[in-house]
Amino acid sequence: MLRTRQHAAEAADAEIEELQKENERLKGLLADRAAQGSNKSGYLEKFRPHSTASLWANIWEPRYVILRGQKLTYYRSERDVYFPPRGEINLAKTIVLEQGLRRRKYYTFKVVDRAGVDLIRLSTHAKDEYTSWLEALERAGCVRRIEEDPRNISPTPSQNISPTHSGISDTTADTANSERLRSGSGGGERWRLGEVDSGGLGSAGVGGNASGTNLADKLRHQPSGYTSDASDIGPRPPRPQKGPREACAPVHMNPRFSLLSSERITLTNQSGVWTLVIIVLAATNARLILENLMKYGLRFNPFTFLKAAVTPSGNFALLMCWPALLLFSFVALGIERFAARCLDADIKEVEAERKKNDKSQSSRRWLRLLNARGRIVENFVLLLNIINTSLELIGPCWVITVTNADPLPAFSLTMVTAILWLKLVSFAHVNWSLRRCRRRQRDPSAPLPGESGSGMEPQGIEDDKVKYPMSLMSVKKFIYFLLAPTLCYQLSYPRSPRIRLRWMLRRVSMFFAALGLMLFFFEQYIEPTIDNSLKPLQEMDWLRMAERVLKLSIPTLYFWLAMFYALFDLWLNILAEATRFGDREFYKEWWNATTLGEYWRLWNMPVHKWMVRHVYFPCIHAGLPKFAAGVIVFFVSAVFHELLVGVPLHMLRGWAFWGIMAQVPLMWMTEMLKNKYQNNDRLGNVIFWVSFCFLGQPLAEILYFHDYRKKTHIGL
Repeated sequence: MLRTRQHAAEAADAEIEELQKENERLKGLLADRAAQGSNKSGYLEKFRPHSTASLWANIWEPRYVILRGQKLTYYRSERDVYFPPRGEINLAKTIVLEQGLRRRKYYTFKVVDRAGVDLIRLSTHAKDEYTSWLEALERAGCVRRIEEDPRNISPTPSQNISPTHSGISDTTADTANSERLRSGSGGGERWRLGEVDSGGLGSAGVGGNASGTNLADKLRHQPSGYTSDASDIGPRPPRPQKGPREACAPVHMNPRFSLLSSERITLTNQSGVWTLVIIVLAATNARLILENLMKYGLRFNPFTFLKAAVTPSGNFALLMCWPALLLFSFVALGIERFAARCLDADIKEVEAERKKNDKSQSSRRWLRLLNARGRIVENFVLLLNIINTSLELIGPCWVITVTNADPLPAFSLTMVTAILWLKLVSFAHVNWSLRRCRRRQRDPSAPLPGESGSGMEPQGIEDDKVKYPMSLMSVKKFIYFLLAPTLCYQLSYPRSPRIRLRWMLRRVSMFFAALGLMLFFFEQYIEPTIDNSLKPLQEMDWLRMAERVLKLSIPTLYFWLAMFYALFDLWLNILAEATRFGDREFYKEWWNATTLGEYWRLWNMPVHKWMVRHVYFPCIHAGLPKFAAGVIVFFVSAVFHELLVGVPLHMLRGWAFWGIMAQVPLMWMTEMLKNKYQNNDRLGNVIFWVSFCFLGQPLAEILYFHDYRKKTHIGL
């Protein structure tokens, strides 16, 4: 047993090493393709002076930089090179300043314009890479200079030259530099800022005469434009001598913009402002908490909720719906097994006809009859699947309505019913697609998409011989699909190597804590606020209604964020860990969405993948335009949203349905604004947050709660 485990560990290590090598090869290939036609590309550290770095982030962040012609672009990584860059800089008429080794760690340089305003500041840990980038930027047209550290300057009275008396401009300095390079002085070396000796030029000077010294001295102390004493923008003026100065000594040395002006606000460190914003938010929420406790007292009681959730409701019909759902699932499995056996019989008969090598008219007629029989079987299987899935969806909803079930158990049953319906539809659709592909193949032994040897099998699968319809013969695989945190069926799934028990237990404890937080937000804030909004809604007091909606928006937002974290990050990961499900991308960066369309594509990946696979693409294959297919997707989503809300509350009002359908014109509007203001993604993000979390959900909650209270005569 020990030897077997050692062999398995060695095989796993070898496989990991091969995957790492393949990963590095693919990364290199992608980087080479991205850098094709460029002067230079690679990773550099980018300085972020205006970020909240001092709070929770590093001020140096890695970026993949590409220099192509006179354009410098940077991306988050080499994987993002086919998307719009994070930033793009035109290097025409710019200056690259060498800053050398800083903090004994970074070889730093920055690109500034002729006014001395920073455009970008980059660094690397390798000196060779630092020199290579400087040479590449110089070839791209940047004027290369050395920025002297002001701490190393020992100014003398003769060095405190006023800019107005220096008698030389940037143009003059560049002209003198170019003349020096053309004359070949100093062996053709570059002019370097701050390269003048305190006692004169000597052998390293320009021509070694007094006139050259005066010119170099003027070049040394000539300012490059707007500078700053408190931020890293352009070369700083020389520091005055320590000690008391004469009253006639000038204090205004360089022209500079104000810190909050548009020229400098994005280039200076604003972390203190973000700190103030966080403190103000914390103080405001603390005041709201105290006000709520003083007004309503502590309403939060988790034991009452647990008692209501655990205590049987006495609704036997509702209880019997749970084993009925399992029965519908195995009926779907039996239907697909029947279709697979019919397919095998047809394939065997076709092979027997082909072995006869008979091309007579009777043989061709027999093959046509087999195809016609296959179509009849497929139509019959489709009818059986429609009946089974319809009964699975309508049956529990009918029981909930007839028995007038309580909202909490009714919502749980409705949610599981909807999820199971989506799974069974995917199960039937995928198996139909596999049968269709198998019937169209001339070689029955050729692998289908997802089978072993097809080139489309997932990574990390345990079974090396995945083949249709053998996967249907395994009840274990079917139960795994029902329990896995996915709505899309396939022959095999990527698997994680093992179950991390301690990790899963931590997630379970966090999940129950998140549920408690959701219950606290609802009982302590949302429920009393909605109770107080019923009277203004009945009296049509629009001013009070607007105040109630805005007051309800904050706890609703907190409740919704806690729900998202509990469901998508905790519960789905718990299921994935228990089933060793490998693909755990349950959501993407929806909080950065600049349009409502991006939000719907990012926030719920299981439903998004199901909609694209089983609704959108079939509509496209049927010849519908993309807009019509998208409207159908939102129609299906709107129906299920209304089902999940209306059935447990025993009222179908259509608020959820029309709220989802209203996303279609809002998506068009946000896409139009994004195309009009291409460089302002923040506007679309603001519209998303305001329309979704501060207007849509609070208003829908008030409407549904009002109608539910009116229906049940509670508090009215």
